[in-house]
Amino acid sequence: MELRARLHDGRPFLFSWMGIPGAQLAGQLARAGLDGVALDLQHGLIGMDQANLMADAINAAGKPVITRVLWNDPGLIGQALDFGSAVVIAPMINSVAQAEALVKAAKYPPVGQRSWGGYAMVQAAGKSAADYLKDANHDTLVFAMIETQEALDLVGEIAAVPGLDGLFVGPSDLSIALSKGAELNRTSAANLVAMKKICDVCHNHKLVAGAFAGTPEIINQYYKMGYTFMAAVTDNDVLKLGVAAAFDLKAI
Repeated sequence: MELRARLHDGRPFLFSWMGIPGAQLAGQLARAGLDGVALDLQHGLIGMDQANLMADAINAAGKPVITRVLWNDPGLIGQALDFGSAVVIAPMINSVAQAEALVKAAKYPPVGQRSWGGYAMVQAAGKSAADYLKDANHDTLVFAMIETQEALDLVGEIAAVPGLDGLFVGPSDLSIALSKGAELNRTSAANLVAMKKICDVCHNHKLVAGAFAGTPEIINQYYKMGYTFMAAVTDNDVLKLGVAAAFDLKAI
């Protein structure tokens, strides 16, 4: 099933979240049973020199590459798509203008103004250059992160931006914003109310509702709300949980 159809079929789409650089680790996580692998180029330790090799390993394993770019910058978005990302997530989208700029950078004309170049993405797609160009706006998806009070206030207007494929909640930053810096709590009462609003807006605009979850309990909580596209576990947590399970230790 193609990725877009899969993301709209109502089933949970769970992916690992990587901040540790390394193509071998990326390939192993891609084969570990989840639906995809995300590369965190904003808060992780992954640079562009590592990201392209990690993307190759993930694509070789037959899983989609999801990349959170460092910032809503057309050069960074174009690079992420050019090295074979199927999904790009841009942080801190706080206005309609920023959402429009994101779409402009990620989509080819007539939807946007993505620049053509590089062929890793063509190879990853297994298509000719002409077919990649024809299908790219449909096959590559772009998510705007909602993680501030400003974004929450404008979420309906942001969701209505043509060419946007989904919204992705950063619940940690959202909780900090809503509590005015008092707490970091992905499942605080205020967060859950805000996230329900965001999810409803997504469904009203036929967008994919995504969020960083991180634990089975939070995944279930968000899924009941209507979220389907979720970061299930980080690479660091996989390592800690694996050691804990292997040696019957309490996971930290």
